[in-house]
Amino acid sequence: MLKALKLVAFGALALLCLSSGVLAEFIAKPDFTQGDAEKGKRVYQRIGVCVNCHGWPGDGMTGTNPMVHVQGANLRQTQLDAQGLYDIIRCGVPGTQMPYHDQASYKDGRCSGLVMSDFEAGQLPIAGKTFSEHQMVDLVAYLEKYVVGHGKPTYEECALYFDSSVDKSCSYLKGN
Repeated sequence: MLKALKLVAFGALALLCLSSGVLAEFIAKPDFTQGDAEKGKRVYQRIGVCVNCHGWPGDGMTGTNPMVHVQGANLRQTQLDAQGLYDIIRCGVPGTQMPYHDQASYKDGRCSGLVMSDFEAGQLPIAGKTFSEHQMVDLVAYLEKYVVGHGKPTYEECALYFDSSVDKSCSYLKGN
């Protein structure tokens, strides 16, 4: 009886370890083909308020807290692929104002194997709004479709971004 109990306990532990490994792999490499750019726009605008630092066009020059002086803030010029964007969204950039958006980021080592105790005061990663896996993938889809590699912002892009307040928000771009 004791031997059978040990075997069941070992099997349960092995299953737990295996499922944790599968879960970690899923979290680290999501399926970016499932991203919805329109849902990602809502994450950018309202949930994560990415617009506050990166601006509506993602260039780091507009918004309430423009980051034009910060390397990497101009998402229109980034060289990151979908996985790179996802990793930055998930883990942030420690020591900068770019927050992490995965509530477990620095609890279990999913961000480059680091946990909060690995950082000195003043270099701690900043927590942002928590995003679900789907929201992060949707945000990547939005960035890839409407921001990354798009060069100088246009009136047409502004109109797509602002929907109902186009005349007020985009008039400065008319004729560009």
